[in-house]
Amino acid sequence: MLVINQVLGNINTDEKWKELYQVMRSENHVQTIMFTRKESERSRYYKKLPKFDEEIGINIKRGTILHDGDVLYYEEGENMFVVDIEPEEMMVLHFVEKFHEDKMLELAVKLGHAIGNQHWQMKVVGRKIYVPIMIDKKVMESVMKTHNILGVKYCFEEEVGEQTLSGEYGSLQNTSHNHDHHKY
Repeated sequence: MLVINQVLGNINTDEKWKELYQVMRSENHVQTIMFTRKESERSRYYKKLPKFDEEIGINIKRGTILHDGDVLYYEEGENMFVVDIEPEEMMVLHFVEKFHEDKMLELAVKLGHAIGNQHWQMKVVGRKIYVPIMIDKKVMESVMKTHNILGVKYCFEEEVGEQTLSGEYGSLQNTSHNHDHHKY
């Protein structure tokens, strides 16, 4: 079994690897390895590649997140294995206009409550908030309609961008959080 212990580079961000990729691709020596966003956040797993005779094991440093275009294996003239992150449908939230700082804080807290109370993961990129679809979209819509946060709109989109699909998603839950009513 071939075991991969590190990311060698990235064909999207490193000119050297981009050039090597072009050469290897023209010689039909590139294999893409599909990963979901969740898989890309794991440090250990196995993959079977259709054109490769054996299963590969991936055992990279804990906390390493795979990105679209990462090179996992390279043997000149033989093989190059490149990461391909699968598109993922997400709920995308955004503010309808640029609000005063006080109003933005209020909206952010309300939105944090709505998302955090559901224990949904989220990622903020620029002025958008990305929430992976983890349950039925109708349930997610119902939650957003129930909270009715004026000034925040949402839609469902398939996201393929490097910024939205890779990197860690966090949640707003506290490990001691529960839904019991506090008694004083």
